[in-house]
Amino acid sequence: MKLAESSLEWAIKHIFKESDNDLFPRPYELSIIKELQNDTIELCKNVDLGGYKWKAARRFLIPKDNLSFRNATQLDLIDSIFFGAIIYEYGNLIENKRRPIGEDTVFSYRFNPLSDGTLYANKNAWEKFWQSNKTKAEAFSHIVMCDISDFYNQINLHTIENQLGVCGFPNPIIKSLKELIISITQRSSKGIPIGPHCSHLLAEMSLIPFDDYLSLLDITFKRYVDDIVIFCQSEKEARIALNQAAEILDKEQRLILQKQKTRILSSEEFISLCKQNLLEETTNSTEEEILEVIKTYSDGDAYTKIKLSDISDEHLEKISETNIIQLLESYLNTDSPNFEKIRWIYRRLSQIGVPHVVDFSIENFDKLIPALNDVCLYINSCAENYSSDWKAIGGYILDLLEDEIVDSNEFYKIALYNLFVFNSNLNHIAALVDSFSSSTENIKRKILFASMNYHSSSWIKSLKENYNRFDTWTKRAYLIAASKLPKEEREYFYKGIRVQFTNADILEDIIIKWAKTK
Repeated sequence: MKLAESSLEWAIKHIFKESDNDLFPRPYELSIIKELQNDTIELCKNVDLGGYKWKAARRFLIPKDNLSFRNATQLDLIDSIFFGAIIYEYGNLIENKRRPIGEDTVFSYRFNPLSDGTLYANKNAWEKFWQSNKTKAEAFSHIVMCDISDFYNQINLHTIENQLGVCGFPNPIIKSLKELIISITQRSSKGIPIGPHCSHLLAEMSLIPFDDYLSLLDITFKRYVDDIVIFCQSEKEARIALNQAAEILDKEQRLILQKQKTRILSSEEFISLCKQNLLEETTNSTEEEILEVIKTYSDGDAYTKIKLSDISDEHLEKISETNIIQLLESYLNTDSPNFEKIRWIYRRLSQIGVPHVVDFSIENFDKLIPALNDVCLYINSCAENYSSDWKAIGGYILDLLEDEIVDSNEFYKIALYNLFVFNSNLNHIAALVDSFSSSTENIKRKILFASMNYHSSSWIKSLKENYNRFDTWTKRAYLIAASKLPKEEREYFYKGIRVQFTNADILEDIIIKWAKTK
């Protein structure tokens, strides 16, 4: 079974606009796929998903907050395109089975793809969830709050398979998605990939029977992913409703509620909690002014990039260095730092690329480690606007890579090395090259990309004999870096490599087509 060209085209727009993943740095290959979009679609449109073999994904342990982690998956980029195209083409079958949007019960990841590649077009769903909770709680005396334990990792494969069938997915697509999940979970019967945007819709689909069952029992509830809120008129009613919810989850797919996050609160206590969870609800005048500026120029779109030169002097005063640092310190320098809010602030600052807290971020890196990826993305966003000594910052980043905490987690190292990929001003290629042979495959990949910012063709040439010893992801990085070799030499190298390709090596083929134009 083949996918429509329009679905593949949308999927490429999607990963280019929103990246391939919620959690990882943007893959270098994305720009190549976008540049050769027609060639990519031409190769993908003839693939029969019934016999398609999903490729090896990458898995990392990523910090969730100060002391907890989550396993995250990054799919092969061509697999991301196929996954996105499947969801675009058939996702409405899932959405049609969910609780109606107007019912205001289920807020998370409503399927509403836009022509620009946006997958979930309901903006600010998290804030709407908590705002709706706050309003609803006024009419009830007791509220149950509960959370499904390790939700994505505990979703049963049989549940996914059954629900895809109930929703009306064609059998070849069900089989293909099942094979994708199995390839990632190492043939386990539980878990779906955490990270890819499209996974969220499968997770939502798995809870359709739960949502319907609560509605059938006339239980008043609201849900955002695995956060479940139940509204009751007495403590006794709350306990009964909690028992019913727990039993439904257990019977449906052996899911359990997380003890630490299961509570019965009074209406007043819950409304106070709602206010804390409303990230868009400011806690001081400085935050309110910063938020006002970002909303003015982004129209509420979290992906819109704002040119610093477009911001008025009046608004620049409101997002001054002093104001932003004070705001970050208010969330960071406490007994329990609010990393959810800190990540949110860094993501908003990345939209503008305002360089006011680059130095602050470097100076407080050890405190900011749980928000490391967002901090690094912010620093990269400032490449054009930061006027101080980038090379000195590069040296500090190299020192951070020697830190025992950073060295203990591959994801931390990837986030830091990624800075050298997208900011040539950091300028420490000699140190990077020197560390190449002792680095992991993931770090070798980043060093190869970083080397393209400098005159490093002789070093890239010296690695040719190692090509077949690299893993798949590093091989692709080397194919891209080899575009810096002299034309005749790279043509000869690519010719020798290409004979090894099969019809499944779509991305490798696209990379070589791109490299030949350089």
